[in-house]
Amino acid sequence: MSRSAPLVIAHRGASADRPENTLPAYALAVEQRADMIEIDLHRTADGAVVVAHDAELEGIGGSGEIADAPLAAIRTLDAGAGEPVPTLDEVLDGFGAALPFNLELKQSTRGRYEGLETQALAAVEARDLVARTLFSSFYDAVLAALRAASAQARIALLLSRRFPHGALERAAAVGAEALNPEAVLVTPELVSDAHAAGLAVYPFTVDDADAMRRMLDWGVDGLFTNVPARMRALLDGHSA
Repeated sequence: MSRSAPLVIAHRGASADRPENTLPAYALAVEQRADMIEIDLHRTADGAVVVAHDAELEGIGGSGEIADAPLAAIRTLDAGAGEPVPTLDEVLDGFGAALPFNLELKQSTRGRYEGLETQALAAVEARDLVARTLFSSFYDAVLAALRAASAQARIALLLSRRFPHGALERAAAVGAEALNPEAVLVTPELVSDAHAAGLAVYPFTVDDADAMRRMLDWGVDGLFTNVPARMRALLDGHSA
C-alpha cells in the first residue's frame, strides 16, 4: 500500500449542501476539490443500475422498492430539489473523467441484485476507469462475486457496528485493498493493524472538524464526509 495525502471523499456528493446522490451534489463536490465521490448503486426491475441510498422508494416519493420498479417509473421520482434519480451511466459520463468514484454495491431487501456486480464493472471498464474506481460493499458475497468477475477490480470492505468482526480476514478473502469502517469503529489500533496488513483505511462519515483532525492524526488514508469543503480547508491548513 502506497501512502499519500489523505483523500477527501465526498459522501454521496457534497450532500450537506445539495440533495444526496444527485448530479448537482457531484458537481459541487468537484468544485469543493474532493478527491473522490462515493455513490450507492441499486438495480431496477428491468436491469438498469441507478444511484440511490435506500433500497426502498418511500424516501424519494415512491412506494415499494427499486428492485421491483422499472427505470422509467423511478426516473419520475424526486431525488431532491426536483432532481431525478441518476443512472450509473449518466454519472460516469458526466463526472468519471473529473474524479475517481467509490461505487458502493447495495442489496435489495431480499438480498443480492443478480448481475449488479458485473454491470457496474462493465460500465467502469467501458470508460477505461477501472484503475480509478474503488468498489465497496458491506456484503462479503457481493465483493466475492466482483472479485470472481475481475482480478483487476479495486475493492474495499465496508464495516458497520452491526458486523465489525474479522475485518482483516474478510478483506483478505476478497483481495481488498482498503477498509471503509463506520467512524465509531475507528481506533488507532485498527488503523495500525490495517496498515500492517497492507490495507488503506477510509472511515465514514466524518463531518465534525475535531473528529477529522483526530482520525487524520491516527493516520487514516482518507475520510468520507458530507462537507468536502471543510475537510479540504483543514488539509490546506485553513480554519474549518
